[in-house]
Amino acid sequence: MTQHTTELSGRRVVVVNWRDLDHRQAGGAEIYAWQYARALRDGGAEVRFVTARDAGQSAHEVVDGIEVHRGGTRTGFIPFALGWLLRHRRDVDAVIDPSCGLPSFSPLVLRRRTPVLLVVHHVHQAQFTAHFPAPVAAFGRWLERVLMRRVYARRTTAAVSASTATEMRQQLGWTGDIRILANGADLPSYDGEQASAKDADRIAVLGRLVTHKRVDLVLEALAACRDRAALAGRDLRVDVIGQGPERDRLVARAAELGLADRVVLHGYLPAADKDRLLARAALHVCASDAEGWGQAVIDAAGWGVPTLARDVPGLRDSILEGESGWLVPDDADLGVVAARLADALESALATTTDPADRVRRADACRAWAARSDWSRMRSDARALTTEMLTGGTMPSGLHHPRDARVAV
Repeated sequence: MTQHTTELSGRRVVVVNWRDLDHRQAGGAEIYAWQYARALRDGGAEVRFVTARDAGQSAHEVVDGIEVHRGGTRTGFIPFALGWLLRHRRDVDAVIDPSCGLPSFSPLVLRRRTPVLLVVHHVHQAQFTAHFPAPVAAFGRWLERVLMRRVYARRTTAAVSASTATEMRQQLGWTGDIRILANGADLPSYDGEQASAKDADRIAVLGRLVTHKRVDLVLEALAACRDRAALAGRDLRVDVIGQGPERDRLVARAAELGLADRVVLHGYLPAADKDRLLARAALHVCASDAEGWGQAVIDAAGWGVPTLARDVPGLRDSILEGESGWLVPDDADLGVVAARLADALESALATTTDPADRVRRADACRAWAARSDWSRMRSDARALTTEMLTGGTMPSGLHHPRDARVAV
């Protein structure tokens, strides 16, 4: 770190991200952005974090030595961020600009010589259609597919996974160089031997409750499994950990499926409570349409919990098939996906009953999760930012956890 600390010392770097960790809708992208900010701070840079202002949040504060500037809401954040950058552009040495659906389009207001890093978590073309009326969705798709590519064409670009880089090529027509700057994880102090005490019938679902996370498909798969003779004797329970606008609909759907007594939607939980549920769970299920990187998958793996998920971008990057979890073939028909999830869920649950199997799987999950480490991500982030600021070349390529495999 010494070299990068010298190069970054005193540099004024701004991280622009739609939400911060204290926002009610914060998720994996916010963890990533804050880790990037921490990396720069640890390297000696003067870091400012520009973000939206949620209800009850202050407009300005200093958190862990990082200046946080808040303003704008979901629709007003980009104008706020652009106005802030325009006012301060003479004392900004570099900007880190993650795309959370859309980036801030910071190059439009910065000096031409100011380095900008665009970080893409995943491509949102399908999500715009799922979340917005047709005219708004079409405009959002154009902003991501056309305007983003033009605005950042000559800027440094990174993706958080190989799948995201492929999506950028195929869906956005991205032709420039794409670096891979993978997510990390904070692994808990957990011994795989403790998995022998896990509840074989306990399933966890982690993530924000929004449409494209498809928690409803998990409920439908659970209902199908419950009705099958092979699982008639199992007391299956699901802990849904996360909050979002889909909560009420999911509560109603669970009731419709006769699962009201088997599914608990916990909402947001403090870390200690979330960890307690993960330590107890024997299986994690993720039915998301796509992810940039399966942060929830790695979080679960750290607690020795394998994941059953759709074989889609991001999730296929974060699961070591057959070792840290299982991938279900995807389909455009969500009814087909639900049926496949039910079949795969039944098979996965068959592996949770033997304590020795749970320990073996937990060890594999832990070994896999260990390859995703925030300290490595922060080191790569400092190196890439230094390269941008100095015009130099990184001594080594950026890492990705699929550099090596683990065996069960």
